[in-house]
Amino acid sequence: MFHPATFAQLASISPRNARRRRQPSVASDATVLIRRASAADEPSIARLAALDERELPRGERLIGELEGRIVAALEVCSGRAIADPFVPTSGIVELLGLRAAQVRR
Repeated sequence: MFHPATFAQLASISPRNARRRRQPSVASDATVLIRRASAADEPSIARLAALDERELPRGERLIGELEGRIVAALEVCSGRAIADPFVPTSGIVELLGLRAAQVRR
């Protein structure tokens, strides 16, 4: 039997979010790069969209690289992001959101 607060918390977790929460953290010495996307990044963005099972809106995009590999992308105006579900990307997506807020100013 769950405590009512625990049950409410578990009920609010979707399977997609639960999967991401179980990911291990990125090593503290891993190289992360946040940059603007270019036309050459379209195949990588399409790969991420297929892995994440979501499309990223067209428009200005930011890319998050981990150790030289694109693992997340964010559309600046909408703030919508896609990420590789097999890589711990929550921190990278958060950085993309912070950078997008700076770019929007």
